[in-house]
Amino acid sequence: MLERFTGRARAAVAAARDEARRLRHDHVGTEHLLLGLLGADDDPAAAALADAGVTLDAARARVVELAGRAADAAAGEIPFTPRAKAALELALREARRLDAESIDTGHVLLGVLREGGGRGVAVLTGLGAEPRALRSDLLARCGGPRAEPFLPRARPSTARRLDAIERRLENIETLLATVVERMDRT
Repeated sequence: MLERFTGRARAAVAAARDEARRLRHDHVGTEHLLLGLLGADDDPAAAALADAGVTLDAARARVVELAGRAADAAAGEIPFTPRAKAALELALREARRLDAESIDTGHVLLGVLREGGGRGVAVLTGLGAEPRALRSDLLARCGGPRAEPFLPRARPSTARRLDAIERRLENIETLLATVVERMDRT
């Protein structure tokens, strides 16, 4: 999946691993993805986080509060947690939903927000950032709709069926109005 990531998004994921090593954690979680995103310059995700008042130093301190710092550094490759993997998969889905050709840092942050249960969101809320507002800001920066994005898009066949149902309901309303009018006359 990483082949679909932009250079900035790959750099953020690599920075997330570096942050996990720096904190001597034996995993890369959503909190590390957040730290990796915060380290980027001239970036939509970093700009949205900065506008929400989230800084790298404050986020790193919050991660240490939540997860601590291990005494020994992890050896070898540091694996991603299931939640971090889910966030990256959700980033892919967000990019597809927004008709993006590749996954950028904004999509990664959208994935972290959409996953919602990891320490990444806990760090954000602990720093006073509102995930829904942040999501709305990110969608505007990524070219997506500002409306609540958690609802799936209707398929064309579903939309046609809903249109037909709506027409039937309008016909029923017209017939009922006629019946009520006749009843009022009698």
